[in-house]
Amino acid sequence: MHGDKGALEYSFVIPIYNDAYLANDFCEEFSRVFREYLGTDAIESRAEVIFVNDGSADDSYVRLRDEICARYKFAKVIDLSRNFGQHIAISCGYKYARGRYVAASNVDMEDPPGQFPLLLDVVRTGEYDFVGGRYRSRGVSWLNRTTSLLFSRLLNTLTGYEVPLDMAMLRVMDRSFIDAYNQLVERSRYLPGLESWLGFRKTWVLIEHRPRTRGRSSFNLRRRFAFAIGAILSFSDLPLRITVVAGGLITLIGTVMSLALIASRIFLGDVQLGFTTTVSAIVFMGGAQMIVIGVASLYVGHILREVQGRPLFVVRDTHGF
Repeated sequence: MHGDKGALEYSFVIPIYNDAYLANDFCEEFSRVFREYLGTDAIESRAEVIFVNDGSADDSYVRLRDEICARYKFAKVIDLSRNFGQHIAISCGYKYARGRYVAASNVDMEDPPGQFPLLLDVVRTGEYDFVGGRYRSRGVSWLNRTTSLLFSRLLNTLTGYEVPLDMAMLRVMDRSFIDAYNQLVERSRYLPGLESWLGFRKTWVLIEHRPRTRGRSSFNLRRRFAFAIGAILSFSDLPLRITVVAGGLITLIGTVMSLALIASRIFLGDVQLGFTTTVSAIVFMGGAQMIVIGVASLYVGHILREVQGRPLFVVRDTHGF
């Protein structure tokens, strides 16, 4: 689908969700940086920027097609039929990317295009297949920073991966890494987890974070939580193993209580332990059973989505390819 590998030198994949109004600022800075980096005004001869419209509810696709592509020859657009999620949108862009080196970032320029050459220079040495950005510091809200750190620590603990806690969206990969990534078939996509699973030679480069100046991110707390649950289900069965251990402990506690009741009946006579104790035990056991069933149901639902065999994404239209 991506055509002749190496036909271009660089491909940059940028997901869009209701924020195409930022694309012109992104392309302006990208154009300025890469005219200097490539030493040519004809950026389109060596690089492409692939905007993937992830089912935006506004006129993002029309704006990208009619304004951005007309103004910048290196710009191309993929229009997905609905919102599939940021990481699936990026995966779609990887399928279409023709460059020898493929990069991904966001249009909000929190990872500004001026940082791209830092990673490109490292991957071009041939010593690494994947180069990711890590923030020196990040000027975001306390809640955003805290939830991101907690999620990264939790997922690293559950999966055994070592994804940096301060990892940026900006990453650059060579063709061998992208070709391997494009062979993955699972529907649930969490880029850092899949990148860790693939292996290859990786390194990290410190980059600067630029605070967002226009608009607000659509990746709110609710979407973060749902995304975190999906990532955990995709990369770890530890929650299931925890419920098995918890079930064993509850069974052990129940067995000890039963033996205590039998012993009290034999040696102390008919001892009434009380209504409160009985109700507490029933409520505790019922709650534990509901937790176990709930965790198992999440995994069953995840398995169902995987075995349905539906395509990872559906493309409605493309422009500029």
